[in-house]
Amino acid sequence: MIAPNPHLRLTRTEPTVHRVHIDPDQAFRWLDQHNTNNRKVSQKYVERLARDMTEGRWVLTNNGISFGPDGTLLDGQHRLWAIIESGCTIEMFVYQDMDPKSMMAIDCGKTRSMADILNIAGENGEVSKNDMATLRAMLAGYSNPPTFSPSEASAAMRRHHDAIAFAVANTPTVASARGVNTAITRAVIARAYYSVDRAMLKDFCRKLTTGIVTSGDEGVVVLLRQHLQENRGSAFSQRVQRYGKVERVLAAWLKGENPSRIYPASVELFPLPEEVKA
Repeated sequence: MIAPNPHLRLTRTEPTVHRVHIDPDQAFRWLDQHNTNNRKVSQKYVERLARDMTEGRWVLTNNGISFGPDGTLLDGQHRLWAIIESGCTIEMFVYQDMDPKSMMAIDCGKTRSMADILNIAGENGEVSKNDMATLRAMLAGYSNPPTFSPSEASAAMRRHHDAIAFAVANTPTVASARGVNTAITRAVIARAYYSVDRAMLKDFCRKLTTGIVTSGDEGVVVLLRQHLQENRGSAFSQRVQRYGKVERVLAAWLKGENPSRIYPASVELFPLPEEVKA
């Protein structure tokens, strides 16, 4: 293994690559001395990478640190800042004497979605966009959806796989339920999966999807369905309102209640197992 060189020398004419253990001091020197022409740093992205490093989820990939012939850092500033943030020593490929024109091709390809990344990794089985959207909305609850790294997303998906699979399977994407069977609705169903009788939950999903109820005392489900179809705004406040109303109606329906008006719940009615206080 090649040890980090505190005095980077880039005099070769052909690109070379080495596997290097980069510690925070080395990362700081490279940023301080060679990061002269790069994009603005995203602190959230740095923190996400640093969490993976701190928690032992970082793995060696072809994405490393690249320098041009004159020593200018071409690619990898977020990884270097993450090393500093985490305080860890991380192994990466370090490319030297890269043609600066290569910057024209870096990060210009089609961006992979989180579902794409998890499917390529192969640790979670087949993951759909609906699965990922449900996971994010479920973890968000009444807050903004979390920002997590692929490793964090994979761990959360494994932890809640059965609940998410149940919610997605029982609230299918069909034209007649447009605006009804969304990530927000599925998030509530996935949360309720942990504490509600599954047969009753499946029955609720079927009635909400079709709008067909078996009793006049279930009109609140039809009322919720109509509300969701007519209110599809994407603003945070609108999403929270829809989430709260789905929770409120599900809780009322489970108790056999049939209110004539829908008010959103203001607190979480279906906490996840990790949210339940011991």
